[in-house]
Amino acid sequence: MIVDFIFDVASPNTYFSHKLIPEIEKRTGANFNYIPCLLGGIHKMTNNQPPFIAYADCKNKNDYQMHEIDRFVKQHNLKKYKFNSHFPPVTIQVQRGAIAAQELNVFEEYIECMLCAMWEEDKNISDIDVLQSVLKENGFDVGAILEIITSQSCKDKLISNTDSAVAKGAFGVPTFFLDDQIFFGKDHLYQLELYIESKK
Repeated sequence: MIVDFIFDVASPNTYFSHKLIPEIEKRTGANFNYIPCLLGGIHKMTNNQPPFIAYADCKNKNDYQMHEIDRFVKQHNLKKYKFNSHFPPVTIQVQRGAIAAQELNVFEEYIECMLCAMWEEDKNISDIDVLQSVLKENGFDVGAILEIITSQSCKDKLISNTDSAVAKGAFGVPTFFLDDQIFFGKDHLYQLELYIESKK
């Protein structure tokens, strides 16, 4: 079974989901297909807002979300997680880079690197110079990635991925699609896993 994983590294919940996916794949035999999208584009098309904006005037809501994240981190022993001081990031170049990495067959290394830089090392990956530095330090062919990132086909692919995700029902990330079912957020990965098991 192939699970489509709609993601943007801008979301800490993408990081959390990514950390849990390998064990889910081992338990279920399913494979996760990472689809780079632009969270800002999804929000714009669906009239959605990130929680820190949507609940800005809701007393206690954002505080609760931080508590919930703390519990999740402890539950899954994600000791390296650190909230990024440059949040919210602009990830259009990073997400185009993910498409480039897929084309260059280095996606697994790329996504691990970017999520680590964003949610463990407090890097400002919105800054193209920082992004290039992180890639260089981790042994990537920066020139090859940048060549694809700046191509029209890569730009169009990110737009197409984002449009398709919304057309299928996405309104944020992380979103997971399997068959005609949609599962949103790290908190519903258990429902996705139950659904996968029910299909066996």
